[in-house]
Amino acid sequence: MLVIEQTDRPDILWQNINWTATEQTVRRIQERIFRATQQKEWRQVKNLQKLLIRSTSAHLLAIRKVTQENPGKRTPGIDGKVADTPEARQELLESGLSFKAYRPLPVKRVLIPKPGGKTRPLGIPTVKDRVMQTLVKLALEPEWESQFEANSYGFRPGRNTMDAITQLHITLNGKGCSEWILDADIRSCFDQIDHQAILDRVPVFKTVIFRWLKAGVIEWGQKVESEQGTPQGGPLSPLLANIALHGMEALFGAEHPSGINISPARRSGLNKGISVTRFADDFIVTAPSKERIEDYVMPKLQAFLKERGLEFSEAKTRITHVDEGFNFLGFTIRRFKRAVLTYPQKEKVKQYVSNIRSHLKNNKQARTEKIIRKLNLMIRGWINYYRFSAAKSTFNKLDYLMWLMLWRWAKRRHPKKSGRWVRKRYFTQHWTFHEGDMMLQRHTKVPVTRYVKVQGKASPLNPGLRSYWKNRRYKGEMADLRRSSHRILFSRQQGKCALCQAALEASVMHNHHVLAKVVGGSDGLENRVLVHPWCHQAWHQRVGYLRKKA
Repeated sequence: MLVIEQTDRPDILWQNINWTATEQTVRRIQERIFRATQQKEWRQVKNLQKLLIRSTSAHLLAIRKVTQENPGKRTPGIDGKVADTPEARQELLESGLSFKAYRPLPVKRVLIPKPGGKTRPLGIPTVKDRVMQTLVKLALEPEWESQFEANSYGFRPGRNTMDAITQLHITLNGKGCSEWILDADIRSCFDQIDHQAILDRVPVFKTVIFRWLKAGVIEWGQKVESEQGTPQGGPLSPLLANIALHGMEALFGAEHPSGINISPARRSGLNKGISVTRFADDFIVTAPSKERIEDYVMPKLQAFLKERGLEFSEAKTRITHVDEGFNFLGFTIRRFKRAVLTYPQKEKVKQYVSNIRSHLKNNKQARTEKIIRKLNLMIRGWINYYRFSAAKSTFNKLDYLMWLMLWRWAKRRHPKKSGRWVRKRYFTQHWTFHEGDMMLQRHTKVPVTRYVKVQGKASPLNPGLRSYWKNRRYKGEMADLRRSSHRILFSRQQGKCALCQAALEASVMHNHHVLAKVVGGSDGLENRVLVHPWCHQAWHQRVGYLRKKA
């Protein structure tokens, strides 16, 4: 099959880009890369990857991902530049995104606070470097998605933390399952990983990846050479870490030479009963006995990590029994009378309550609408993460603590008013905090449900699984929508953007009024549709919109 893609630089107006055709072009080439990798046509894989990074469609999509979709889109690198207007994005496109004579700039180091008073170094590349890394990621990801192991879940398309948690729940609930746990953590994985270990596993783009790894870091105005590690903050860093750590499951016979996954119970010898579940640099190993972990599993993993310049974190790595329980990705997993339960980690609950208490303390005189709006964002994000676990009792306790904190907040505002007056002013008959029609989200209003894990090695980039991922994405997005109006509109549009007809995501979508409210349009569902933020912005810029930055 011949694939042709425009690679010259035509005159393009950002607000007139056909994003449906752009995404379809990139997706078509990525699927060809995925299929060619499965068939081990390595020359074809390399040619298609080079075609993709030169294509205009990939350049447009990379710029959009970095400057419009990414949460750090307004964070500049060491050059102080951002691309938050159509003109700036167009200028970035016309400046040339060629890898010939390309030299990345050092990353800007920012220290992110962590629990316990520690900090995590975050490296922020410039906007152009982020776009270039995204281009390479678009080309490398389909090749590696066809090879990554079934129980690797971190920083991969179509997978999230709940897939890893559900896999552990299934593994530990099986009849005759392994009961001993190696709760492992790699010490400073992103900072310590060996550069050569990454380069040895990447067959293409070695020169430019080498330059990114060796670009250096600007800290306190001084440049520090980067001899090891891949800076957290770049779009390509998670993929490079996954490539370096690929093969951990294969150490214990998890995969047949034909590519078929072998369950722990069907393996032979010392590998029998051993399973590995990995999310980025955190992973859990289950084994039949403590001795098997100490004498067999640990030495093999230590040798595996040493080849990559890594080692276990002694402070965070421990061996435990499933009856004692262990923490993973914010959850506690523990067996109670032969039933394994997964529930919110105690420390995470305390931290969440502390954040809410701090917010109320810092906004003693804020308007009630502002308090409700901010708290609803915090509450919805927290319950959406934990709603697939045994969190019913935790949600009940949080509702009580939330009422207690808000009652004290309200009483402080009106020290001379009676409790009856405060209740009538701020709470409904059922003790829900409100201001007019605006209600505070209650934790217990969200039902606790079971999560459906992704199947085996399934990837959204596999052209043979389009219908599977279409149905899974639609059901997942519908479950994430909390407003009934959004659910009605999402169902009416069949999960597609009303302007570009591409798939919508619940976390990033806008309400668009077909007839603008300023010219008499209503706020009813008959006059509203759901659209992508970038489609929404482009629409209003075409018809005249006051906001230039978005």
